[in-house]
Amino acid sequence: MNDLNLDDEIRQKIIEMMNQGSSTLEIYKKTCEILFFQHGIMPTPTRLYALVRKGSMTTPGKAIQEFLAQQREKGRIELDIPEMPESLKTMFTEALKETWRVASQISSTKVREQNEQHQRELNRFTQQIEQLDIKNQALESRIDEMKQILAERDIYVSALQKEVGEGKTKLSLESNRLAIATDQCEELKKQLDKARHDFIAESHRMSQEHEQGLARLKDHENRALMEIERERQAANKAIKDVTNALKLREDELRQRDNKFLELASELEVSGRDLSAAKTKLEMTTADLQTIRISFEEQTRLNGQLKARLEQLSARHNITHQKNSRRKTMKQSHD
Repeated sequence: MNDLNLDDEIRQKIIEMMNQGSSTLEIYKKTCEILFFQHGIMPTPTRLYALVRKGSMTTPGKAIQEFLAQQREKGRIELDIPEMPESLKTMFTEALKETWRVASQISSTKVREQNEQHQRELNRFTQQIEQLDIKNQALESRIDEMKQILAERDIYVSALQKEVGEGKTKLSLESNRLAIATDQCEELKKQLDKARHDFIAESHRMSQEHEQGLARLKDHENRALMEIERERQAANKAIKDVTNALKLREDELRQRDNKFLELASELEVSGRDLSAAKTKLEMTTADLQTIRISFEEQTRLNGQLKARLEQLSARHNITHQKNSRRKTMKQSHD
């Protein structure tokens, strides 16, 4: 039966208890008994609340505590066998109580060691009882031998034999209870192993998801670094192009400056003969004016190129700062 059919069956029983007018706490306690005794499932507050869906979240916890207290109360053993030595009775009772406590502890390897120790104690007690049986048989033989002279003690001896038989019956019943408790302990250990296996599987799944998340983050970081590198290369290329253009402009200005100096030299030579070179001076003056206009235009273009170069440099610095911040964030995340 799968979990879904099992829950439906248990809910049907819960509905019947609700129709009978049972209290909420009593319904939770009976649900604990159904899970534990009929299906071998240790009840938990979450499982109980999911099945009953009534009352507050504290009610399932209280029901589980009372259920376990009832089971511990049922597990208390008191031996009342006449003629059994008090020391043996006390030791055997304490051993059986300790066995019940071990059955309640389901989460450590020490349970197996304690079970083995209790089994050795039980074997020792069984041997003592067998020795008592042997002594009892010897006593019965002695009674048979003295039957003629101690006829009045026959009733007492018969009663003693009956009590010994009842003691053996009680001992057998307690041994059966011990076997049942041992079986329950083994079943609880199996449930613990299953829960441990489920926990390990869930931990492995979460670890894989964490590794996949780290891989995706690494991929995003690599793509971002590649994009930053492309922007940096583009900025460097633009800066290089502007620098080359500026250099060309400076060469042209230098050439025109040289030409201006040559013209000035010619003007100085021509000044010696101003009258004869008036027409040539006017032409030279016009050329000089044209060169000055061109020089001013080149100066204006040079200023624009320098402004463009400063913008590209600022953009390059911003890109470099972004790259540094992303590397810092990546190192902090690692």
